[in-house]
Amino acid sequence: MSRGRLRFSVLLLLTLALSAPARAAEAVPGDLPQLFAHVEEYRLDNGLLFLLLPRPSAPQVSARLLVKAGNADSPDGASGLAHMFEHMAFKGTTAIGTDDAAAEAALLDSVAVLGEALRRAVTATPPADSAAVAAAREAVVAAEARADALADPMDFFHLMERFTTMYNASTGKDYTIYDASFPPSGLEAWALLESERQQDPVYRQFYAELEVVKEERRQRTDDNPEGAAWEKMQALAYGEHPYADPTVGYMAELETLTPGQAADFHARHYVPGNMVGALVGNFDPADARRLIKAYFGDIPAGPLPPPLPPPTIATDGPRRAVHRQGEERQLIMAFSGVEPGSPERALADVMAELLARDRTSALVKRLDLEAGVARNVYAYPDGGCKRERGLFVIEVDVMPEHDNQEAEALVWEELRRLQEQPVSAETLAALARVMRKDFIFGLQRSEDIAELLVKSEAGTGDWRNAYGRVADYAEATPASIRALARTLFTPERATVVHLEPADDDAKGGRP
Repeated sequence: MSRGRLRFSVLLLLTLALSAPARAAEAVPGDLPQLFAHVEEYRLDNGLLFLLLPRPSAPQVSARLLVKAGNADSPDGASGLAHMFEHMAFKGTTAIGTDDAAAEAALLDSVAVLGEALRRAVTATPPADSAAVAAAREAVVAAEARADALADPMDFFHLMERFTTMYNASTGKDYTIYDASFPPSGLEAWALLESERQQDPVYRQFYAELEVVKEERRQRTDDNPEGAAWEKMQALAYGEHPYADPTVGYMAELETLTPGQAADFHARHYVPGNMVGALVGNFDPADARRLIKAYFGDIPAGPLPPPLPPPTIATDGPRRAVHRQGEERQLIMAFSGVEPGSPERALADVMAELLARDRTSALVKRLDLEAGVARNVYAYPDGGCKRERGLFVIEVDVMPEHDNQEAEALVWEELRRLQEQPVSAETLAALARVMRKDFIFGLQRSEDIAELLVKSEAGTGDWRNAYGRVADYAEATPASIRALARTLFTPERATVVHLEPADDDAKGGRP
């Protein structure tokens, strides 16, 4: 019997154990310092680190497995590959999803060969004849249909639905995160299913799923004016750095992705030392360690992938663009931000709150309440980037009777005010208290704690920074805020995109 089938037979037996009662335990105090004092680090010999936080009073267990592989790790010309692999991770394994793994593998090998031929036709220089491309695509679809006849790609979904109350995954620029919640009796089932798909994925329905990803691209970007404007901003701000590429991928590059590329991506990045897991909730730590070792411990270690190159701090701004689409106006202003592990990271958080937390914040008060120029104002201290220097982004939804030029002028005025007029110490102290309360409030749900732990470990190298940064909020001073504002908010570091209605040119509207 194969390793996968032997382990899968264990899963079938677990069905009988679902009714077993959970062991009673005393409640874990929920105060911030005491909560994090209960976190246990458990590192396997292959390098995989799990963070264990038992909360016996919780009704469920929340699991997170973070892989330090996001779209920024996709090879050149293959944007969207990390996200595409995430989709493949739900298609099952050699033991889950088929009754004849050997026969299916032979057919999937044929799909992969034909897929490479399609890729060569799509990327040929000079371009291949359209009929030849169509024929290559039809051959791939036909081969995939033959493989589908031997598979049930929904098997993995059905098993997850049976043993968990929630499961999902998400891909960003830096990470891919696999999450699930389940009753205490479901821990072993989760460990088996999660470990199997991480080390034994099968690329079923690759090209059919690629069409799903293309539709995501259309909805998020091609047919979404705000998404398209954001994509243009990132391309301008990051230049040649992989942070410039959209997580969902460029449509032209999605057309060229192959199962072979996905397999190479998995082999390169899905190694234990490049992963961080967390369990938070109602479980016994000794049981968790035993099951983690049993199911994740035999994943081969493998070499770590190379780190991302740091983005260049742009000093040739302001870089500008206008994007015309849809009916609304939006202003996006991005500034080269701070290092994720630097002391200034907490200051950037405070700065974003000062500018756009609520109706008392500087930009909201000025653009919305006083000038009536904006209906929404947002500030993002890292622009969604966690491993390397991101962007400090200001986003303004402009009212129809106003324009982006007016909104931009007001934003620059407020940024200069922040550079020249110190914020009062009382304001900073009050804001630090509110931000700490927000943080503690966010620790009520086990799933949020699990995500906080894995992201902090992966992004800063130490999960303790999850709460350490909160203490740093109280260290912000009028001088440090003014100094950071003077560093960040300069025209030389700025990228500005104006989203304008598509029909402005035809109506003789604003440029």
